[in-house]
Amino acid sequence: MYLPEDATINNIVCYLRRSRQDIARERRTGEDTLAAQRKLMVDELERLKTPYDIAEEIGSGDKIETRPVFQQVIKELKEGKYDAIAVKEIPRLGRGTYTDMGQIYDLIVNKRIFILTPFKTYDPQNSADLRQIRFELFLAREEFEMTRERLIGARYTYAKEGKWVAGSVPYGYRLNQNTMRLEPYEEEAKVVRLIFDLFNNGLEGKEVSHKAIATYLTRLGITSPGRAARWNFLSVKRILENEVYIGTVKFRTSRRVKNRHYERPQSEWIVVPGAHQPIIDKETWEKARAKINLKNTSRPHVKMDFSPCELAGLVVCAKCGKHMIRQLNIQHYRKKTGGTSVYHKEFLFCPNGCGFVKYRDVEAGILNYLEQLGEFDVQKLTEMFNETYNAQKEAAATLDVAEAIEQKKAELRRRLNFICEKYEAGIYDDQTFLERQQEIKREMALLENIPQNNKTPDDTEREMVTLKENIKTFLAAYHAAKDKTAKNNLLRGLISAVYLTKTGKGKFNLEIYPLFSFTK
Repeated sequence: MYLPEDATINNIVCYLRRSRQDIARERRTGEDTLAAQRKLMVDELERLKTPYDIAEEIGSGDKIETRPVFQQVIKELKEGKYDAIAVKEIPRLGRGTYTDMGQIYDLIVNKRIFILTPFKTYDPQNSADLRQIRFELFLAREEFEMTRERLIGARYTYAKEGKWVAGSVPYGYRLNQNTMRLEPYEEEAKVVRLIFDLFNNGLEGKEVSHKAIATYLTRLGITSPGRAARWNFLSVKRILENEVYIGTVKFRTSRRVKNRHYERPQSEWIVVPGAHQPIIDKETWEKARAKINLKNTSRPHVKMDFSPCELAGLVVCAKCGKHMIRQLNIQHYRKKTGGTSVYHKEFLFCPNGCGFVKYRDVEAGILNYLEQLGEFDVQKLTEMFNETYNAQKEAAATLDVAEAIEQKKAELRRRLNFICEKYEAGIYDDQTFLERQQEIKREMALLENIPQNNKTPDDTEREMVTLKENIKTFLAAYHAAKDKTAKNNLLRGLISAVYLTKTGKGKFNLEIYPLFSFTK
């Protein structure tokens, strides 16, 4: 590695990433190829006596959009932070689409970015070097396409032979690395049989849904397919609909276009019955399929409505602190006379399994509380809220609230920096990063809205007068509103939080905290 005499290179970025060959070699030998690559490049760069930074891609991907570290490198090259990029070989820059290669090529040429490798330095103003860069980029892409074609061809051949090449191994099976065929794993296989038995025959003589089966398995302490403690209804549904459990291998049933999956025509599918030992028999499978088809045909398609419901984001489980979630179940019951009855069951349940209650009962409880609050005279309201104020004052005597809030904010900022580092390192994908970022932002917003209670009794009395007036206005507007989201906005403007404690079957206590900001 050397620097051209006529070149001004003040800063270098060294980009490291694993190639597909590196990943394959690591699987065979356990060698850390990225560490070996780093040592090679650092040894070469140290000889140049020029400042350099290391940009290390933890993951791997053929497209720029799947390599967050390289995206940052491109950004910094465009900004002029670096004059050269050091790589083990030019193909390390990418084997992506021709659009990706064009973006890299244009950047190198327009900014005169030198490419430094252990064996040669490429100057984009040298026509011979530029020709070599174009050739290397083109050859890298062609080599990638040829390798992919060979791998796809091999997978098609293996699939037609009944070997497993369809991704992660299904729950209930293990993959024999020698034969590349699935073999039942009895500890999980018996759970699969239990799921089909519960779905086909019910529990204690009663029909059970996917969610009920998931809850039952969780209570038994059985580990889910994702190795989590809790099962969810989707895991149960996938098992009941997967033909792998009767020994059938399916491959090439869908295609992916820009991270979206589309079903292929059945004429293109590769289907191999009897490819491996089944976990359930054909009769059990057919019975489950008939039941699933009956459920699907008996229920008309309903357009999903994701707008917030009346109590969205308000009710918190007092036992575990999780926000409780609305669930609507539509039950069809066959009458003795031959007809069908349809029942809409609306519940508010804790995602941690602490319990569930009727949704409309909770809504009625909140409205009843507000109605009673609006009927109190101002003096009684003032006394009640002054008691609350004094209790809060005594509790705060041993705690610096402002300091605690600042400590929590500092912790949230550390968490945000941590997930940013993981995202930049390629450990978190876009969706995971955005979800965790939004969660932290929500917590930060809640901290910003915590009031500092410095009101005097006179202030409280004045607010109680406004409170009574606003409650009357609120109740009239709430009962007149037709839209559930409008009702939610009204409640959230009046109530900070509602803590629910389940006390028995269908029974619960509500601890309601009104907002004071609405009185201003």
